[in-house]
Amino acid sequence: MKLYGPEYWDKYGAYRTPIGFTLALIILLRPYLIWAFAAISRRPELDLVALVYRQKQDFFVALAIAAIAIVPATVYSLRRPGSSLRLKSLWRHMRWPLVLCAMLDLAWLILQASQQYYKFSLYIAVQAVAVAWILLYLMRSRYLRVFFADWPDELESKKSDAKGKDN
Repeated sequence: MKLYGPEYWDKYGAYRTPIGFTLALIILLRPYLIWAFAAISRRPELDLVALVYRQKQDFFVALAIAAIAIVPATVYSLRRPGSSLRLKSLWRHMRWPLVLCAMLDLAWLILQASQQYYKFSLYIAVQAVAVAWILLYLMRSRYLRVFFADWPDELESKKSDAKGKDN
């Protein structure tokens, strides 16, 4: 596996978060984001959830699928120096819940399209393309593999490795 140099590290010595990972979390957690925006909205006549999801059942299924991505998002938010070492061992495996979430989400979108007899829906098409991109990104990204193998507590060894290469 190719390792990336100090130019890819943040101020704590951990690998910087890839933009694709952040976008993947946003897209996979979109039912919760829509729910939060609907809760924040103070206009009762504007029902954001009803605009996006035609039936309540669709919304609840989307929430259940997106719940899988909450665990990696939570561990990611706790990824900083001084965190528990248990989280370090857990972080190494957080790519797989995201892959599972993306696969289930894509399957759910295909099922929704089939229930509409594959009549073109721009909303479903955009979501399906985005989720398919995420799935490919999670499976193929080399940097993401290194990112999930890294933890900020390893700062001392990285500094000594960088100094050893300079000398």
